[in-house]
Amino acid sequence: MSVLFTVVKAQDVTVKAELDTSEFLVGDQIGLELEVKQPFNEFVGIPIFKEELNKQVEIIEQSEHDTTLLESGHFIIKKRMLITVFDSGYYVLPPIGFLYYSDTLKSEPIAFKVNGVAVDTSQAIKEIKMPNAAPLSFAEVFPWASGGLGLALLIFMIVYVIRKIKRKEPILGRFKPREPAHIIALRELTRLKDDKLWQHDKIKSYYTILTDIMRMYLWNRYSIRTLERTSEEILDSLKASDFKDKELFDTLKDIFYTSDLVKFAKFKPIADEHEKCMNGAYSFVDRTKLIIVEKPERSVGGDEDAESSKELLKVKEEKLN
Repeated sequence: MSVLFTVVKAQDVTVKAELDTSEFLVGDQIGLELEVKQPFNEFVGIPIFKEELNKQVEIIEQSEHDTTLLESGHFIIKKRMLITVFDSGYYVLPPIGFLYYSDTLKSEPIAFKVNGVAVDTSQAIKEIKMPNAAPLSFAEVFPWASGGLGLALLIFMIVYVIRKIKRKEPILGRFKPREPAHIIALRELTRLKDDKLWQHDKIKSYYTILTDIMRMYLWNRYSIRTLERTSEEILDSLKASDFKDKELFDTLKDIFYTSDLVKFAKFKPIADEHEKCMNGAYSFVDRTKLIIVEKPERSVGGDEDAESSKELLKVKEEKLN
Protein backbone atom coordinates (compact mmCIF):
# COMPACT_ATOMS: atom_id res chain seq x y z
CA MET A 1 0.00 0.00 0.00
CA SER A 2 1.48 3.32 -1.01
CA VAL A 3 0.99 6.52 0.95
CA LEU A 4 0.65 9.92 -0.63
CA PHE A 5 1.38 13.18 1.13
CA THR A 6 2.42 16.72 0.33
CA VAL A 7 4.52 19.04 2.47
CA VAL A 8 4.63 22.83 2.28
CA LYS A 9 7.09 24.93 4.34
CA ALA A 10 7.00 28.56 5.33
CA GLN A 11 10.01 29.66 7.37
CA ASP A 12 9.91 27.32 10.41
CA VAL A 13 6.33 26.14 9.80
CA THR A 14 5.47 22.89 7.97
CA VAL A 15 2.03 21.72 6.84
CA LYS A 16 1.31 18.26 5.47
CA ALA A 17 -1.65 16.41 3.94
CA GLU A 18 -1.36 12.61 3.94
CA LEU A 19 -3.63 9.95 2.41
CA ASP A 20 -3.52 6.36 3.74
CA THR A 21 -3.38 4.84 0.28
CA SER A 22 -3.36 5.91 -3.34
CA GLU A 23 -5.73 3.15 -4.52
CA PHE A 24 -8.89 1.71 -2.96
CA LEU A 25 -12.31 0.30 -3.79
CA VAL A 26 -15.54 2.19 -4.26
CA GLY A 27 -17.09 2.96 -0.88
CA ASP A 28 -13.98 2.22 1.17
CA GLN A 29 -13.31 4.58 4.07
CA ILE A 30 -9.81 6.01 3.74
CA GLY A 31 -7.92 8.11 6.27
CA LEU A 32 -6.76 11.62 5.40
CA GLU A 33 -4.44 13.19 7.96
CA LEU A 34 -3.60 16.87 8.17
CA GLU A 35 -0.48 17.84 10.11
CA VAL A 36 1.08 21.13 11.17
CA LYS A 37 4.53 21.53 12.68
CA GLN A 38 5.11 24.98 14.18
CA PRO A 39 7.11 26.78 16.88
CA PHE A 40 5.24 27.50 20.14
CA ASN A 41 5.06 31.22 19.29
CA GLU A 42 3.48 30.69 15.86
CA PHE A 43 -0.13 29.97 14.90
CA VAL A 44 -1.42 27.94 11.98
CA GLY A 45 -5.16 27.25 11.60
CA ILE A 46 -6.18 23.77 10.50
CA PRO A 47 -9.31 23.95 8.32
CA ILE A 48 -12.68 22.55 9.38
CA PHE A 49 -14.74 21.01 6.58
CA LYS A 50 -18.47 20.38 6.31
CA GLU A 51 -19.55 17.25 4.44
CA GLU A 52 -17.25 17.04 1.44
CA LEU A 53 -13.88 18.14 0.04
CA ASN A 54 -15.37 18.41 -3.43
CA LYS A 55 -18.30 16.93 -5.34
CA GLN A 56 -16.67 13.48 -5.56
CA VAL A 57 -14.95 13.14 -2.17
CA GLU A 58 -17.28 12.93 0.86
CA ILE A 59 -16.22 13.33 4.48
CA ILE A 60 -17.60 10.69 6.88
CA GLU A 61 -16.14 12.04 10.14
CA GLN A 62 -13.50 14.41 11.51
CA SER A 63 -11.49 14.04 14.70
CA GLU A 64 -10.50 16.70 17.20
CA HIS A 65 -7.02 18.22 17.02
CA ASP A 66 -4.24 16.13 18.57
CA THR A 67 -1.31 18.24 19.84
CA THR A 68 2.18 16.94 20.69
CA LEU A 69 5.07 18.97 22.15
CA LEU A 70 8.52 18.08 20.81
CA GLU A 71 11.81 18.49 22.70
CA SER A 72 12.84 21.09 20.12
CA GLY A 73 10.05 23.34 21.35
CA HIS A 74 7.86 22.76 18.32
CA PHE A 75 4.25 21.70 18.35
CA ILE A 76 2.86 19.01 16.03
CA ILE A 77 -0.88 19.35 15.55
CA LYS A 78 -2.76 16.58 13.74
CA LYS A 79 -6.29 16.17 12.50
CA ARG A 80 -7.62 12.97 10.99
CA MET A 81 -10.61 12.54 8.64
CA LEU A 82 -12.34 9.60 7.05
CA ILE A 83 -13.24 10.10 3.39
CA THR A 84 -14.93 7.95 0.76
CA VAL A 85 -15.76 7.99 -2.96
CA PHE A 86 -18.70 6.19 -4.55
CA ASP A 87 -17.63 6.26 -8.21
CA SER A 88 -14.64 4.51 -9.73
CA GLY A 89 -11.99 6.45 -11.61
CA TYR A 90 -8.93 8.69 -11.15
CA TYR A 91 -9.27 11.63 -8.76
CA VAL A 92 -7.20 14.51 -7.51
CA LEU A 93 -7.58 15.70 -3.94
CA PRO A 94 -7.64 19.50 -4.16
CA PRO A 95 -5.09 21.65 -2.28
CA ILE A 96 -6.00 22.11 1.38
CA GLY A 97 -5.50 25.60 2.80
CA PHE A 98 -4.02 26.27 6.27
CA LEU A 99 -4.50 29.76 7.70
CA TYR A 100 -1.15 31.39 8.53
CA TYR A 101 -1.66 34.93 9.85
CA SER A 102 -2.86 36.95 6.87
CA ASP A 103 -1.64 34.33 4.41
CA THR A 104 -2.73 30.80 3.53
CA LEU A 105 -0.45 27.79 3.22
CA LYS A 106 -1.78 25.20 0.79
CA SER A 107 -0.81 21.59 0.32
CA GLU A 108 -0.17 20.19 -3.11
CA PRO A 109 -2.95 18.20 -4.85
CA ILE A 110 -2.93 14.43 -4.21
CA ALA A 111 -3.85 11.99 -6.99
CA PHE A 112 -5.49 8.64 -6.20
CA LYS A 113 -7.43 5.89 -7.94
CA VAL A 114 -10.77 4.35 -7.01
CA ASN A 115 -11.40 0.86 -8.36
CA GLY A 116 -14.80 -0.64 -9.05
CA VAL A 117 -15.85 -4.07 -7.79
CA ALA A 118 -14.80 -6.81 -10.18
CA VAL A 119 -17.72 -8.66 -11.78
CA ASP A 120 -17.41 -12.28 -12.91
CA THR A 121 -19.25 -12.24 -16.26
CA SER A 122 -18.96 -16.02 -16.61
CA GLN A 123 -21.49 -16.54 -13.82
CA ALA A 124 -25.27 -16.28 -14.30
CA ILE A 125 -26.98 -13.17 -13.03
CA LYS A 126 -28.77 -13.86 -9.75
CA GLU A 127 -31.84 -12.18 -8.39
CA ILE A 128 -31.37 -9.45 -5.83
CA LYS A 129 -32.10 -10.71 -2.35
CA MET A 130 -34.35 -8.56 -0.22
CA PRO A 131 -33.01 -7.55 3.18
CA ASN A 132 -33.86 -9.85 6.07
CA ALA A 133 -36.59 -8.57 8.34
CA ALA A 134 -35.23 -7.69 11.76
CA PRO A 135 -37.38 -8.50 14.84
CA LEU A 136 -39.31 -5.58 16.27
CA SER A 137 -37.68 -3.98 19.29
CA PHE A 138 -39.46 -2.75 22.42
CA ALA A 139 -38.76 0.88 21.45
CA GLU A 140 -40.58 0.32 18.14
CA VAL A 141 -43.58 -1.47 19.66
CA PHE A 142 -44.03 0.74 22.75
CA PRO A 143 -45.43 3.89 21.01
CA TRP A 144 -48.05 1.82 19.15
CA ALA A 145 -48.96 -0.23 22.23
CA SER A 146 -49.26 2.82 24.48
CA GLY A 147 -51.29 4.63 21.82
CA GLY A 148 -53.69 1.70 21.50
CA LEU A 149 -54.03 1.44 25.28
CA GLY A 150 -54.73 5.16 25.55
CA LEU A 151 -57.39 4.93 22.82
CA ALA A 152 -59.05 1.98 24.55
CA LEU A 153 -59.06 3.88 27.85
CA LEU A 154 -60.60 6.92 26.17
CA ILE A 155 -63.38 4.80 24.62
CA PHE A 156 -64.04 3.18 27.99
CA MET A 157 -64.34 6.58 29.69
CA ILE A 158 -66.76 7.86 27.02
CA VAL A 159 -68.97 4.78 27.37
CA TYR A 160 -68.83 5.07 31.18
CA VAL A 161 -69.89 8.74 31.13
CA ILE A 162 -72.73 8.06 28.63
CA ARG A 163 -74.11 5.24 30.80
CA LYS A 164 -73.95 7.40 33.92
CA ILE A 165 -75.83 10.20 32.16
CA LYS A 166 -78.52 7.83 30.86
CA ARG A 167 -79.02 6.35 34.33
CA LYS A 168 -78.99 9.84 35.88
CA GLU A 169 -76.20 8.80 38.25
CA PRO A 170 -73.33 11.02 39.46
CA ILE A 171 -70.28 10.53 37.27
CA LEU A 172 -67.76 10.80 40.11
CA GLY A 173 -69.95 9.86 43.08
CA ARG A 174 -68.76 7.58 45.86
CA PHE A 175 -69.91 3.97 45.88
CA LYS A 176 -73.15 3.43 47.75
CA PRO A 177 -73.86 -0.08 48.98
CA ARG A 178 -77.02 -1.72 47.76
CA GLU A 179 -77.84 -2.77 51.33
CA PRO A 180 -78.42 -0.22 54.09
CA ALA A 181 -75.31 0.72 56.03
CA HIS A 182 -76.57 -0.73 59.33
CA ILE A 183 -77.38 -4.12 57.75
CA ILE A 184 -73.80 -4.44 56.48
CA ALA A 185 -72.28 -3.29 59.78
CA LEU A 186 -74.43 -5.56 61.96
CA ARG A 187 -73.67 -8.57 59.76
CA GLU A 188 -69.92 -7.90 59.94
CA LEU A 189 -70.07 -7.37 63.72
CA THR A 190 -71.85 -10.70 64.13
CA ARG A 191 -69.22 -12.42 61.98
CA LEU A 192 -66.44 -10.86 64.05
CA LYS A 193 -68.14 -11.97 67.27
CA ASP A 194 -68.52 -15.54 65.98
CA ASP A 195 -64.83 -15.70 64.95
CA LYS A 196 -63.84 -15.29 68.64
CA LEU A 197 -60.54 -13.63 67.80
CA TRP A 198 -59.82 -12.16 71.21
CA GLN A 199 -60.64 -15.50 72.84
CA HIS A 200 -57.81 -16.99 70.72
CA ASP A 201 -55.42 -14.21 71.79
CA LYS A 202 -55.71 -12.39 68.44
CA ILE A 203 -56.46 -9.13 70.16
CA LYS A 204 -54.85 -6.78 67.63
CA SER A 205 -56.73 -8.41 64.72
CA TYR A 206 -59.95 -8.19 66.70
CA TYR A 207 -59.69 -4.44 67.24
CA THR A 208 -58.42 -3.79 63.72
CA ILE A 209 -61.47 -5.47 62.17
CA LEU A 210 -63.82 -3.86 64.72
CA THR A 211 -62.65 -0.33 63.90
CA ASP A 212 -62.68 -1.07 60.16
CA ILE A 213 -66.35 -2.06 60.46
CA MET A 214 -67.15 1.17 62.28
CA ARG A 215 -65.13 3.24 59.80
CA MET A 216 -67.06 1.73 56.88
CA TYR A 217 -70.37 2.27 58.66
CA LEU A 218 -69.59 5.96 59.23
CA TRP A 219 -68.55 6.27 55.58
CA ASN A 220 -71.79 4.73 54.30
CA ARG A 221 -74.12 6.24 56.92
CA TYR A 222 -72.80 9.81 57.29
CA SER A 223 -70.59 10.16 54.16
CA ILE A 224 -67.58 10.83 56.39
CA ARG A 225 -64.19 10.18 54.84
CA THR A 226 -62.75 7.58 57.18
CA LEU A 227 -60.14 5.73 55.14
CA GLU A 228 -56.52 6.69 55.81
CA ARG A 229 -57.57 9.08 58.56
CA THR A 230 -56.81 9.04 62.28
CA SER A 231 -59.43 8.29 64.92
CA GLU A 232 -59.34 11.90 66.09
CA GLU A 233 -59.95 13.21 62.56
CA ILE A 234 -62.91 10.86 62.14
CA LEU A 235 -64.47 11.95 65.44
CA ASP A 236 -63.98 15.62 64.52
CA SER A 237 -65.74 15.04 61.20
CA LEU A 238 -68.61 13.24 62.94
CA LYS A 239 -69.00 16.13 65.36
CA ALA A 240 -68.95 18.61 62.47
CA SER A 241 -71.76 16.65 60.76
CA ASP A 242 -74.15 17.88 63.47
CA PHE A 243 -74.13 14.59 65.39
CA LYS A 244 -76.02 15.39 68.61
CA ASP A 245 -76.05 12.17 70.69
CA LYS A 246 -73.25 12.70 73.24
CA GLU A 247 -73.66 9.25 74.78
CA LEU A 248 -73.19 7.47 71.46
CA PHE A 249 -70.34 9.82 70.55
CA ASP A 250 -68.51 8.88 73.77
CA THR A 251 -69.17 5.19 73.05
CA LEU A 252 -67.57 5.46 69.62
CA LYS A 253 -64.72 7.47 71.08
CA ASP A 254 -63.99 4.73 73.65
CA ILE A 255 -63.96 2.09 70.91
CA PHE A 256 -61.45 4.04 68.78
CA TYR A 257 -59.35 4.99 71.81
CA THR A 258 -59.07 1.38 73.05
CA SER A 259 -58.31 0.15 69.54
CA ASP A 260 -55.51 2.70 69.10
CA LEU A 261 -53.95 1.63 72.42
CA VAL A 262 -54.01 -2.01 71.33
CA LYS A 263 -52.66 -1.39 67.83
CA PHE A 264 -50.02 1.23 68.59
CA ALA A 265 -49.18 0.92 72.30
CA LYS A 266 -49.45 -2.89 72.67
CA PHE A 267 -52.13 -2.44 75.33
CA LYS A 268 -53.96 -5.63 76.43
CA PRO A 269 -57.48 -4.90 77.70
CA ILE A 270 -59.28 -7.27 80.01
CA ALA A 271 -62.06 -9.54 78.71
CA ASP A 272 -64.79 -7.21 79.94
CA GLU A 273 -63.32 -4.41 77.81
CA HIS A 274 -63.54 -6.57 74.67
CA GLU A 275 -67.21 -7.26 75.34
CA LYS A 276 -67.86 -3.59 76.13
CA CYS A 277 -66.40 -2.43 72.80
CA MET A 278 -68.40 -5.03 70.88
CA ASN A 279 -71.65 -4.15 72.65
CA GLY A 280 -70.91 -0.45 72.16
CA ALA A 281 -70.46 -0.98 68.42
CA TYR A 282 -73.78 -2.89 68.22
CA SER A 283 -75.53 -0.14 70.15
CA PHE A 284 -74.05 2.68 68.05
CA VAL A 285 -75.10 1.06 64.76
CA ASP A 286 -78.57 0.08 66.00
CA ARG A 287 -79.41 3.50 67.44
CA THR A 288 -78.08 5.49 64.48
CA LYS A 289 -79.42 3.32 61.67
CA LEU A 290 -81.22 5.16 58.93
CA ILE A 291 -84.59 3.67 58.03
CA ILE A 292 -86.39 5.07 55.02
CA VAL A 293 -90.15 4.57 55.12
CA GLU A 294 -91.93 5.01 51.83
CA LYS A 295 -95.34 6.72 52.10
CA PRO A 296 -98.14 4.73 50.47
CA GLU A 297 -99.91 6.46 47.66
CA ARG A 298 -103.12 8.10 48.79
CA SER A 299 -106.21 7.27 46.77
CA VAL A 300 -108.82 9.94 46.21
CA GLY A 301 -111.86 9.32 48.39
CA GLY A 302 -110.17 6.43 50.19
CA ASP A 303 -110.03 5.53 53.88
CA GLU A 304 -107.06 7.85 54.48
CA ASP A 305 -108.99 10.85 53.22
CA ALA A 306 -111.87 9.86 55.48
CA GLU A 307 -109.61 9.60 58.49
CA SER A 308 -108.01 12.96 57.68
CA SER A 309 -111.45 14.54 57.42
CA LYS A 310 -112.44 13.12 60.81
CA GLU A 311 -109.30 14.49 62.43
CA LEU A 312 -109.95 17.92 60.88
CA LEU A 313 -113.57 17.98 62.17
CA LYS A 314 -112.39 16.96 65.62
CA VAL A 315 -109.91 19.88 65.76
CA LYS A 316 -112.64 22.30 64.69
CA GLU A 317 -115.01 21.04 67.34
CA GLU A 318 -112.39 21.42 70.04
CA LYS A 319 -111.79 25.03 68.96
CA LEU A 320 -115.53 25.82 69.06
CA ASN A 321 -115.88 24.39 72.53
